[in-house]
Amino acid sequence: MALRALIRSACVLLALAAVGCVDKDFVKPSIAEIDAYIQTNPDLPEYDKACIYDGRFEVGIRQATLEFLLGKPARVDVVQQPWAVQERWIYKRRGQKVFVIEEKHVVGILEEE
Repeated sequence: MALRALIRSACVLLALAAVGCVDKDFVKPSIAEIDAYIQTNPDLPEYDKACIYDGRFEVGIRQATLEFLLGKPARVDVVQQPWAVQERWIYKRRGQKVFVIEEKHVVGILEEE
C-alpha cells in the first residue's frame, strides 16, 4: 500500500513537471494531505480523485473538491438563475478565476488575465 502511494506520487510529480499544468499561484496539496482527504471521503468520484492527483480543477468536480484544491474563495456571489441558484466562487490568482457552482458541482469556469 505504501509502495503504491509512493509510485503514484512519483508519477504525479513527473507528469506535473513534464506538462506544467499547475498554476504558478496554485499550491498543490501534499500526497499525505491528498491521501487523507480521499480516505475521509470514500464516496469521492473517480473524476474528482484524478483531478486531485493531477493538480487540476475541471468542470464536473464537486464543490468540496474545489475547496480542497484551492481553499476558500476571495468572494462568493449568489446568483438566482431561472433554472437554479448558482454560486460564483471568485479567486484572485494571476488574474481572476470564477467557478460557477450549481447543486454542489462546478458547472463553469471563467478566467480573466
